[in-house]
Amino acid sequence: MKYFVLFLIAVPFIKLSAQKYIPFDCDDFNFNVESSTNTSIRFINQSDYFSSLKDTVILPEKPLIKENEKLYTEFQKKFPNKISTHCIQAKTFSRGEISEISYCSQRQNIFLITKEKKFYIFKLNAFEVDDFLLFNEDNETIYFTENYPLILDEGKIIFDVGHSYSGKQIINYYQFEDKKVKYASIDLPFDYRITKYNIVKYSNYKVITELTRHQLKETSPNYFEKDKDVFCKKFIIIN
Repeated sequence: MKYFVLFLIAVPFIKLSAQKYIPFDCDDFNFNVESSTNTSIRFINQSDYFSSLKDTVILPEKPLIKENEKLYTEFQKKFPNKISTHCIQAKTFSRGEISEISYCSQRQNIFLITKEKKFYIFKLNAFEVDDFLLFNEDNETIYFTENYPLILDEGKIIFDVGHSYSGKQIINYYQFEDKKVKYASIDLPFDYRITKYNIVKYSNYKVITELTRHQLKETSPNYFEKDKDVFCKKFIIIN
């Protein structure tokens, strides 16, 4: 397994408006990458960003997050006691390793939303946890995402893009190849938000992202809010 920590300084950026408050350094940008495969991350300019969007993949619509009782009954018949409202007794994938877990908690609620390709998608609500469980019916293993998963290429690749439990923005993915699973987990800087993102496909899938960081201004003692007129933008491509 490979681990990467990347620190980038003096990368391309767009900064609009004048600095009005505390000095705002758009060049300060660092992020962490944990990956079991080679992961390429590079900055692109705004022109290249818009040019790349011509190959954007049409993403499936996110379903309503509600319990599908009929599908849950089907799941229990095929995989009894693997996942229930308060319990998990199944194999789970985490950081490149598969392990068996068996536990129950009345403080967590799990309900089945839908099925996409070979994955049953469950919603997990618990104390300070708001995740999705993806149960792969082929190997009966659970994979976790923090945002609703984007399942592409007949279930061969899964993207998890958006907000994380820690408050950071994340771009994660699983790639299934010949019973092997490659994965990457990318934590973006805390003060940057994913404004827009697209999945594009050339020889393989890539994530193209627009990131925005706003200056914080003090509007009352010890209270800060984003200044809509002072911000930086960066554009990155990940594959």
